[in-house]
Amino acid sequence: MILVSPDSMRKAEARARELLRISEDLQMERASLGAWNLFRRTFPDADTLVVLCGPGANGGDGLALARHALLDGFRPIVCFPGPQPFEGSLAHLQYRRLQALGVEVVPWQGLAGFEVSVPAVDALFGTGLSRGLADGFAHAARWLSTRRTLALDLPSGLDGRTGHPLGEAVRAMATVSFGRAKTGLFLDPGREFAGTVQVVDIGIPDSCWDPDGVQTLDADWAKSRLPARPRGAHKGSAGKAVLLVGSGEYFGAAVLSSSAALRSGAGLVTVASVPEVARAIARSVPECLGKVAIGSSASGFDQILSKADAVLAGPGIGQGEDAEFALASLLESWTGPLVLDADALNLVAARPRLRSLLDDHRGRLVLTPHPLEASRLLSVPVQELLADPVHSARRLALAYDAVVVFKTATPVVASPDGRSALGIAGHSGMAVGGCGDALAGAVVARLAEGEELFEATCQAVRAHARAGDLAGEDGKRGMSVTDLVAALPKAWGEMEPI
Repeated sequence: MILVSPDSMRKAEARARELLRISEDLQMERASLGAWNLFRRTFPDADTLVVLCGPGANGGDGLALARHALLDGFRPIVCFPGPQPFEGSLAHLQYRRLQALGVEVVPWQGLAGFEVSVPAVDALFGTGLSRGLADGFAHAARWLSTRRTLALDLPSGLDGRTGHPLGEAVRAMATVSFGRAKTGLFLDPGREFAGTVQVVDIGIPDSCWDPDGVQTLDADWAKSRLPARPRGAHKGSAGKAVLLVGSGEYFGAAVLSSSAALRSGAGLVTVASVPEVARAIARSVPECLGKVAIGSSASGFDQILSKADAVLAGPGIGQGEDAEFALASLLESWTGPLVLDADALNLVAARPRLRSLLDDHRGRLVLTPHPLEASRLLSVPVQELLADPVHSARRLALAYDAVVVFKTATPVVASPDGRSALGIAGHSGMAVGGCGDALAGAVVARLAEGEELFEATCQAVRAHARAGDLAGEDGKRGMSVTDLVAALPKAWGEMEPI
């Protein structure tokens, strides 16, 4: 599914009307009929519905939906919590059509005490809203949020670009989005307001859309995404990954990231770390090799990297002098695909020398920051970044010429060439320490097998979140990252050709 901003939606509608002579009235008919069909599927037990309409185009969609309901033998009750449509507007035309059919229109006060069991349609405001709901509309939003509600295009009061409420906003059971779904419906907290999202085609061809849409990493995208591995593959051809991870304090980071790399298909995984981790890793992950790369006894990276296909640096290495020296040595020695996570990101943000060395890796980098790490990398407040996660991910990708995973509750993947994607799988049970280590391990495994940076990162984000869903089937609260890592092979298997 391709997601768009409200601005892109309005441009595409205008292009379709100009190039294909598709009238706005016809677009509204297609949108409202599709929404009505979805309403019937969503609420199969309903014979009565309440449609709350605003004065603009979204209200017109609701009025047209009420007409379809009436003609199908249902009882639509229409209410205007604020002004009625303006004379001469398309919404007013829809209102006149309804009046000619004798539809029931009630004043806002007439809905007081109305049965909660009767489903409702939110047709107050759509993508054109730029400020918070006021007066009667705010009361209407609260009223709609107390019952089973289908929102048209957007829950009223929600910013369709960022997913943030502009003030009071409708919490819908489901949302029907016209043409293409709006990005904010899949970001947090927007997805909590939108409920289940379905898209209705209103006849806008692909040629009318801007190329800056956001891809959702859903089941359709993932289907047959991975190329079949040849029957004659061996450990050398399956990808060789080197992981600069772990320390005496954070041994678990080495275990989780290396386990995830192996469970994501890497043929050979070498953990380069402090002596105690290098010696102990095989006891926890028998398939891994351990090499000393951090501390006074480190022998340098040349031999360790000589057969690597991709490298991950950061999880659990700490931010001390030994970790800084090891990361600098890696950046000076390695010229292939590189994933930086956790402590490596913090070191780069704090050490000008490391940031300078990173310039030589432009075009070969994947960065996986959480909001605080992204804030340090860009010297921008966290709240400013969270206010628009897609824009923030793109901003970071351009600043470092890197593919970026901005790790919010809905992770955003962005490439400096403009491509972007949302990881919409996963759940709140994944909010545990070590989950990011596992994602970094999954990314480096795909890079080691030769996949292109953006594609490899999107695949890893999808598999990681899907593994979380699989691991959480027996209960999300208390699910561990070890459970998630164990589910990775099944998640990857779903992405392979049948």
